[in-house]
Amino acid sequence: MNKKILCLILIIVLLIPINVHAEEVDIVLEYDKDEQSEADNIPTLGSKAVFIANPDTGKVFYEMNAHEKMYPASTTKILTALVTLENCQMTDVATVSQRALDLVPPGYSNANLQAGETLTIKDLLYALLLPSANEAANVLAEHVSGSVEEFVELCNRRALELGCETLHFTNTNGMHDENHYCSAYDLYLIAKECQKYEIFNEIVKTRTYTLPSTDIYPGERVIKNTNELLHPGTYYYSNCTGIKTGHTTPAGECLVASSSFDNINLISVVLGGETVNSHGLNDRFYDTKNLFEFMYDNYEIKKIADQGDAVATLEVGKAVKHAKILDLVVDSDIATIIPKEVNKDDIKKTVIINSDIIAPIEANEVLGQVTYHADGLNYTTSIVASHSVEKLPFVLYNTIVAVSFALILIIFIALLRIFKKHRRGVLFFEIIILIALCTVISINLKKDMEGFETKTYLAPNVTIEENK
Repeated sequence: MNKKILCLILIIVLLIPINVHAEEVDIVLEYDKDEQSEADNIPTLGSKAVFIANPDTGKVFYEMNAHEKMYPASTTKILTALVTLENCQMTDVATVSQRALDLVPPGYSNANLQAGETLTIKDLLYALLLPSANEAANVLAEHVSGSVEEFVELCNRRALELGCETLHFTNTNGMHDENHYCSAYDLYLIAKECQKYEIFNEIVKTRTYTLPSTDIYPGERVIKNTNELLHPGTYYYSNCTGIKTGHTTPAGECLVASSSFDNINLISVVLGGETVNSHGLNDRFYDTKNLFEFMYDNYEIKKIADQGDAVATLEVGKAVKHAKILDLVVDSDIATIIPKEVNKDDIKKTVIINSDIIAPIEANEVLGQVTYHADGLNYTTSIVASHSVEKLPFVLYNTIVAVSFALILIIFIALLRIFKKHRRGVLFFEIIILIALCTVISINLKKDMEGFETKTYLAPNVTIEENK
């Protein structure tokens, strides 16, 4: 082949971009509430059931009667919204039936929907979640399942799949029924799942929305969010991002709320509050705002591990002397939510180191794992070699030892031949010399052999576990 063509091909090959993808570091998070310190000085709350947690990690900051059976009132509608989101497109169109309207008694909240008009699923979700329109819940139910009854069964099944422990619903909107109940924890699980949908997050933080006119209702209907934490005034909380209010006389004041500040997301559930508490305020807003403020005042996100932090040091067996001291370092940065008074150095760490570590070792080779115990949140990641470690040239070393023994033996035989006349005396003398030389060589060999085993030295606040 022509040399010019070969050169051209080589240049083209060299110019082809090579994509190098760094291997993603695997960090495993486990939550253990028993390892978490209790929050002190929680504000006095009037609600009968309370639950507040970080949905990103599962960390529970406070709970009170969170698994007890309670009436949810209109917070029911977040499950109606979830099942709708899972089964519809936002551009789908639903028709308002007369039955959907008739199932709502006079006096209950509504969005003034009219029989026969058609609205998109998106508009119906705004009606459902902002003014808490009860008829909108029924319209969505009929669109998804054909009937309200079938939709309610679908909701109950979905709640079980989410891990709800107490929930049993009989309707789509939370109108009071003795057999319609759930727990604060159940509502947290549902809200957490709802937040996976960006349209849900957008809707529940909206203050007002205008439903478009239809052929049957030509005027515009401006609907307002019932969550006072979103509106300027007594209860306004700038970090609030939703979610849903609820009230009936048996249920009391209820609110499932969310907030976000300094990268800490919270979901709060309060049930069974008073409409007017000892401060002259509504418990659902007063308690929720106090909970959010308390959490952000006392917790923050801190980095508890920096990539390259050493958690243990090894004196590597069978290694060359200049590289045998090896650090085991963290393979990634780790940040988490901890009380503000806790420092990085206070975090306890547990390491599991691979057994039988000897040279040679490659730089960044995984040699074990470390777990950071951060107030109930346990992060496990790999620990790797800080540098390469070369192996001692043992073939050469053993050859030298063997040659040394051979030379001693040759000298011994030569001495026997030289001093034949005084064989007995010389023999005794030579044996003594031979034993002495063998002893010296054995001691040196043993000393070097001690370097075959790897020794471990742990960093402060680090404990070691057996590698099972």
